[in-house]
Amino acid sequence: MTASLVLIAFVPFAVFLFGRWPRAVAAAVVALAGSALLPEGVGFKLPVLGMMEKENITYIALLIGALVHQSRAIQSAGAGTGPEMLLAPIALATIGTVLVNGSAVWDEGRLEPGLGAYDVVLKTIFEFFKLFLPFFLGRALFRTREDLRALLLAMAGAGVVYTGLILIEVGLSIPFRVFQLSYVLYGFSAGVSYRWGVIQPIIFMEHGLSVATFMAACLLAVVGLQNARIALPFIRVKLQLVWAVVYVGLVLSRNVAGITYGTSLSGLMMFTSPKTVARVAVVLSLLVISYPALRMWGLFPFEQILELAGRFDEERERSLEGRFYEEEYVIELMGDRFLWGWGNISRVPGAEGLGGWEAGGYEGGLDGYWVIEFGIHGAVGLELRLALLLLPVFAAWRKLGRLGSKKEQQLLAALMAIIAMRAVDLLPNGWWNNLPVFLSGALWGLARNMGNEGRDFSREPAPLAAAAR
Repeated sequence: MTASLVLIAFVPFAVFLFGRWPRAVAAAVVALAGSALLPEGVGFKLPVLGMMEKENITYIALLIGALVHQSRAIQSAGAGTGPEMLLAPIALATIGTVLVNGSAVWDEGRLEPGLGAYDVVLKTIFEFFKLFLPFFLGRALFRTREDLRALLLAMAGAGVVYTGLILIEVGLSIPFRVFQLSYVLYGFSAGVSYRWGVIQPIIFMEHGLSVATFMAACLLAVVGLQNARIALPFIRVKLQLVWAVVYVGLVLSRNVAGITYGTSLSGLMMFTSPKTVARVAVVLSLLVISYPALRMWGLFPFEQILELAGRFDEERERSLEGRFYEEEYVIELMGDRFLWGWGNISRVPGAEGLGGWEAGGYEGGLDGYWVIEFGIHGAVGLELRLALLLLPVFAAWRKLGRLGSKKEQQLLAALMAIIAMRAVDLLPNGWWNNLPVFLSGALWGLARNMGNEGRDFSREPAPLAAAAR
């Protein structure tokens, strides 16, 4: 009951914030709070629209709040005039998927029905809430250098808050063996896993991996602010201390990948120029886009990577080996569905080895987002989705050199690094939440509009950002 009430209350909460705070500050806080604090495992099932859970409700609340108090921002952005228009070819690709999967499949005593027009509708609605809406809102509500400051400041603050919650969950799990804030507050118990003898914190997210990538993103935001010499408002502490606090939270998340991302990229940002950081973000984005082809053509050096991982941690080597096996398994099963996918992996012959998959996601069996989407939607659908996430990185790369201020370059490069990092993590791990595509939309809006503030739709002050100058 508490969890459902919190979800319902989140809509008026968002409206209230947009009425009191500048649009970028309110948008950043609503998006971050929705992903990081709303309860998992509950939602409202609506006709046609399906299950409305925290990720859907977060961006519905954000949209309503913006429409009530920032309608000019939404109207001037022109929904469907940016990269979110890729939803149209994604829908067309879904039609292709349905057309090649219209027949029922009988496999080892299971009869899987064929797909039809209703599946196109369901899948398109699912992608609207997952991709189109978060991206558009990010693009519409973040346009100026003040907006960029506000976004990174909000992420840095979120990292500090989440570090406190991680310390509570990990600390109380020592005497109580298991202590989960999601269960205490919302009655939802996530799966319990241990790393290095101590519980892996979940807080209010779906998995410990999502906590780690969230903390790594917040850490990179802190480094970007530190490089630009922008302090947190209202808290008179040095950003080096803030970085240390957030890094502690990242380490306590006990995820090797997240710690590796945060450590390596923050080090890169500290000791190189923003243009170098931007180039690395572009290279990582190209790797993500080309990775499916490299794996299918046998060009990716996974054996060398496994050997390298084994030198540091045998458990990580086994985990990576399992992920590479899953990829090989799916690739071998694609056959003539290579371009358009199987629609649902439960339709793939021999799919019992993969766990149970659903139309919009999956339940166990597979880890990597890319291989999940490849199996469901094929190469065409997968690359369209990756393009939506990563096109803003290339747009920001072109913009970076035209920014006259080194401070703005530092901040924009930090956001590029955050998105590229999260995209890389989609190769071995899952989607988790829609925050990356929201940030990607923000990066697009900033790359297109920074430097044109005189023509921006909003004249409102940005006290939070101004206080941090």
